[in-house]
Amino acid sequence: MTGDFQRSLFSESEEAAADVVTLFEPARLTQARVLAGMTKKELAAAVGVSPTAVSQYESGLTHPRPRLLLDLARVLGHDVRFFAGGRPLARVDTGDAHFRSLRSLRAADRDRALATAEQVWELVCALERHVHLPEVNLPSDVSDATPRAAAQAVRKHWRLPRGPVKHLVATMELNGVVVVLSHEDSGIDRVDAFSTVIADRPIVISTPRRSNDVYRHRFTCAHELGHLVLHQGQPAENIAAERQADEFAAEFLTPEGAMRSLLPSRMDLAALSRLAQTWGVSPDSLIRRMSELRMVSDVTIRRAYVRLNAVRELAGTSPIHRYEGEVPTMLRRAIALTQRVGVGPRELAAELRWQPDRIHDLIGGGDTRPKLTLA
Repeated sequence: MTGDFQRSLFSESEEAAADVVTLFEPARLTQARVLAGMTKKELAAAVGVSPTAVSQYESGLTHPRPRLLLDLARVLGHDVRFFAGGRPLARVDTGDAHFRSLRSLRAADRDRALATAEQVWELVCALERHVHLPEVNLPSDVSDATPRAAAQAVRKHWRLPRGPVKHLVATMELNGVVVVLSHEDSGIDRVDAFSTVIADRPIVISTPRRSNDVYRHRFTCAHELGHLVLHQGQPAENIAAERQADEFAAEFLTPEGAMRSLLPSRMDLAALSRLAQTWGVSPDSLIRRMSELRMVSDVTIRRAYVRLNAVRELAGTSPIHRYEGEVPTMLRRAIALTQRVGVGPRELAAELRWQPDRIHDLIGGGDTRPKLTLA
């Protein structure tokens, strides 16, 4: 938090808070509390009220007094104006999103992830007041298709070549899918990856748990794309849906029509490793593909996995920042465009009533490693 913002928190008057009380938006208090990682009981203790009172504020039954609203803003780290209504706001619940590991996810981590998605969408809305973002371009008639047919339909709809899908994330962004790669200190690092649609805008959020390797990252993004195409409006906690998203990702990244002629007729890990690099997938995913296509026996598959795990060089892991088109850039580029018209990150944050550094916390700044320059 910057010094200027800290000073503004303590310089706000009860008169200013009173103006906000008349426009108080209960959902803003819930969002701020969840993003702060606090329970209602913890927030109540921090400001000297009962948990019941906090519940009443969040449900809209009552509004906090101006002095108490200032205390809430201070504890949650917000400008008091954050809690006023009148700005785009969308509530996302568990049924609206698909998580890679919902069963093992703590409710607090899930709720924080959903609140993060809400703010990603709010940022998109703010940016669209100044720049034109890519329009959503997903096929609309494949929700009843098989995962394999849906993957083929998306490739055709996007006019992708018959070979490997290069620059997967860039391709998704070009077709209107907002992709966010969170960082380790984002507060949602316990989440693997998830996707949702808010006001017709598809959003995919991944974390280092799923994006610490380019192959894992690409399959995760393709998996979430499968959810966006196949499962909107369907129950989120659905094992069958997860399997279908995996089937979609496998067919989207490694189409059966191409793989049957390219995969070796016998298990050859060196050949699979070379093929994996060409197609931008992991060797173990190609082993799984050989199993799905029934090209080798189950015994051979098990032996191949054992061998692959024993020889790290064959695994072929690699960080995503080394691959053009796999690190999200849509939102950062949009912010760069808004700066040309005098609306930088601080101005956007002010429009959103966020802390000045919230945008960077939300979408990151790309590869932040220092660059070595040789004379």
